[in-house]
Amino acid sequence: DSRGNYNWGGLDNLVNQSNAAGINVMLSVVKAPGWARPGNTDHSVEGPPANPQDFANFLGAMAAHFKGRVKAYEVWNEQNLHYEWGNEPLSAARYTQLLCASYGAIKANDPGAVVVSGALTPTGVNDGRLAIDDVQYLRQMMANGAGRCANGIGAHPSGYNTPATVRAGWNNPAEPQFKGLRSFFFRSTMEAYRSVLNAYGQGGKKIWVTEFGWATVENLGAGPAAGYEYAGQNTEGEQAQYLVDAFNLARQWGWVGPMFVWNLNFAPVAGPADEKAAFGLVRNDWSERPAYGALRDMPK
Repeated sequence: DSRGNYNWGGLDNLVNQSNAAGINVMLSVVKAPGWARPGNTDHSVEGPPANPQDFANFLGAMAAHFKGRVKAYEVWNEQNLHYEWGNEPLSAARYTQLLCASYGAIKANDPGAVVVSGALTPTGVNDGRLAIDDVQYLRQMMANGAGRCANGIGAHPSGYNTPATVRAGWNNPAEPQFKGLRSFFFRSTMEAYRSVLNAYGQGGKKIWVTEFGWATVENLGAGPAAGYEYAGQNTEGEQAQYLVDAFNLARQWGWVGPMFVWNLNFAPVAGPADEKAAFGLVRNDWSERPAYGALRDMPK
């Protein structure tokens, strides 16, 4: 609640339990406290700090505290979207300042830690106010030197109601909604990011998929949440197939880093009607969906 005042207790417990279970940990730092936010921000949503050095100091202290226990840090989240940026003017240049300050602080305190740029979100909107198209924003990040300040490039390639293996242009006459735009296609988004990195001489950087998945309300006992109607068009079997296919594609490509499935258990945590529940690998009674077993059993 004030500059330089840190409390790691709850995080220590989670990190230590994960380490004991043999799980590598990445921490995503995606919020700034109220005291660090600028005067023109909207406090009803999350947003960046006024001074990027405040954020960098926090991440440096975090890297020192968790050295050897936390493998990677993701710097912010979906910064090309207005409500993740305090409803302030969207700016890849300003974000890159935040990233580079954080990169320096993390590396100074834990040289072995992996720094991942904040994952962009495919928006389908590119008005410069509500959102900047993720591929365009990534170009702007690279043009501002973000490639020098990240070991991996964060991505949230959504799959909507399309298979993992198809590209934009593919259609299903029975399910014509959520098609057409590149934003609706996992594969096209990933390949577009790769092209940007290659164009800026950053082809050696892997794309870290820090959130992805396919939503289905089958066997949840609740219909799709508003805005997530595609979750009524995916079956549990399709969810399983698309997730496995996505991992297999990434393995074939060779330029993808770790991939984090979104999510494990929001159905029992938030209830079956919550939009996050449809992405889960377990139902609200904790029974396993087909995707759970498919991911468990696929070759690693």
